[in-house]
Order: sequence, then C-alpha cells, then structure tokens
Amino acid sequence: MVRVRLLAAAILAAGLTLAAGIPARAVVPPVPDPAKDRVVSLWPAQMPAAGISGQYGPSGDGFLTLPYLGDWHIVTSIFDHCSPTYGQNGRICRFDGVIAEAGPNDPAGLYQGYPLTPGGKNDLYYEGHDGYDLSLYFEQVPAAADGLVSYADWATPGCATCSFGQGIRLDHGNGFDTLYGHLSRLLVDRGQWVRRGQVIGISGKTGSVSGAHLHFGVYRHATWNPIDPFGWSGPGRDPWPEDVGNLWLGGAAHTPNVAIPKVAVRAVPVTGSYDVQVSWSSPGDSVTYDLTEYADGASGAPLLAGSTDTTAVVRGQPDHSMWFLVTAHTSLGLWDRGASPLVGFSLPARSKGPL
Repeated sequence: MVRVRLLAAAILAAGLTLAAGIPARAVVPPVPDPAKDRVVSLWPAQMPAAGISGQYGPSGDGFLTLPYLGDWHIVTSIFDHCSPTYGQNGRICRFDGVIAEAGPNDPAGLYQGYPLTPGGKNDLYYEGHDGYDLSLYFEQVPAAADGLVSYADWATPGCATCSFGQGIRLDHGNGFDTLYGHLSRLLVDRGQWVRRGQVIGISGKTGSVSGAHLHFGVYRHATWNPIDPFGWSGPGRDPWPEDVGNLWLGGAAHTPNVAIPKVAVRAVPVTGSYDVQVSWSSPGDSVTYDLTEYADGASGAPLLAGSTDTTAVVRGQPDHSMWFLVTAHTSLGLWDRGASPLVGFSLPARSKGPL
C-alpha cells in the first residue's frame, strides 16, 4: 500500500521518483469524439454459417490468431479468390467455393459487392479484395503472431486518404507477412520484435475508406502476393494459385489467448478522518497502474504512474468531493480504465456558522 498526501510538491516529487523506474510504453490514446456517433447498419453476412471461427479445413502449419480482442466483430469484406489483385471480372469467389456475380443491374467494378442470389440484397464484398475487412472502431489491434515490424508508416507519405493509410507490416520469419491497415495510431516502430497478442496499433479510418475498420491481409514475404488465411475448401481447384491452405492456429480463427485487463476501483472514506482508502485490481500479464485524482470537477492530478501498488490512502478536504481514475497496462500493451464512485466530506456542524 502507498500513502498519498495532497500536497503539490509531494505529488510532483513522488511522480518523478516513480517515473524514473518505468519502462517506456505506449500512451493510452484518447477516446474518439463522442459527438460523432457511430452508425451501425445491417450488413449482409460475408462468412459461411459457421462464422469467422468455424473449422474450414485441416490445421496444417497454422500460426495466426485474429487481430482483435473479444468476439463481437464482424467481417465486412472477404478475400476474393477470383482476382485478389484489385482487378475486375464481375465475380467474387469466397474460400468455400461460393461465387457472387454481377447481374444486369449490378455494374461490375472495383470495390463493388455482388448478390449471392440474383436480385437479392445479400451482397458479397468486394471485387478484387486481397484481405479481410473487420469491423473495428478505433480499437486496440493485436499482432496475429510473433514477428518483426518491417514497416510502420503511411502507405503513401503525405497522403492521408491513399491506399491503406497508416499501416503496419509484420515479418513472421516463416515466409509470410501480415498487414494491418487504416490505423489511426501506430504503437510500434520498424525493427521492433512483437509477440502474439501485443497491441501494435489502433484501428481507424485512414487511407481510402468509407468508414472505420481494420484491413487484415496475409502475404508471401518474398513476392507480396496475397494469401487467404482460410485457404480453399471449395469444390475443384482454387481459382487463386498462390494459396497454401489454412493458416489459422489449430485450424480455426480465434482471438489470442491473453488475459484482457478490466479495472475495478473502490474508494472508501476512512472513519474518523478525511482520508480515503482507494483500492483497484485488474487481470492481465505483469500489470502496472496509473492513478489520477479528480477533485471538485478540476483537471486530473496524477498520483501514481507505472506502479504495481493496488492500494493508496489519499487525504481529502472538508466540504470537497473527489473520485479516482485507474488505468491498467499489461506487458502486451493492453490497457483498460476504471473509475471509483464519488467520495465527499462535509464540514463539521460547529464549523458551518449561522444559517
């Protein structure tokens, strides 16, 4: 337990002492502007009935996990086995052999979706696509496997609306690379080694996009030819000759097996004093915490940074209120925030003066 006094000099000195022993880590990005409400539309199913985590083929030499956390994301565009080079032939071919074709009222073209049934509204997206678009909205993006960051920059320097925008490329050392595109923030640098599940960026809507999402692609390292990590389970020969089979770890696409932080915070007044006992906890690997105090609606005052402590006693003031924000960081770069209830102290009755 650590005891914290609300004296500016003491807080500053403590903060400097704590910071000296803290390894560098990614800063938690701000929450997207809440005024820009997200519009969620009904999106036609892009995957077979078993969903993204279905077992669609033998495991083989699979090594990938999904580049997101949690199970609430959907696929909005698939890998087109008929022409995954952003070409146009009026057909979209899914890995299980399902084919959608442009009809008389469906003009063929790049970025177009075609109905699975003629005249239907169940479009498959999109022609020429060389990866998977996933519905991540300014969220943490974890690495799909261990690898070396070979690229972390804009696709086209100086152009925020070109190609995949800000992106990261990982070389997994086995002949395959993965690409994470349209990111709003890059949290790793070229030449850095990352682990499976480590947060490497924040999804966004940079580059050529119609909305926030993550482009996830797998490519041959030597040629940069695209690969579908689901392989080909359709009848006959794969229209795309570059594929090598199912590349998912264990044969099915799952999120990485990592402990996701979730912060719980308590703040309890200490009987007979103006002290507040603050305690917090979170699951996660090698968790460190930042503690910030907010008093009477003022800006936050940092009390702890990068600490492994899970309790603190904070001195309050009569006739004032406060609450506490705790941010947890794990060794994989995952984070979460949690807030305490509001705690207030009243003046003693004899000190209130005449009514």
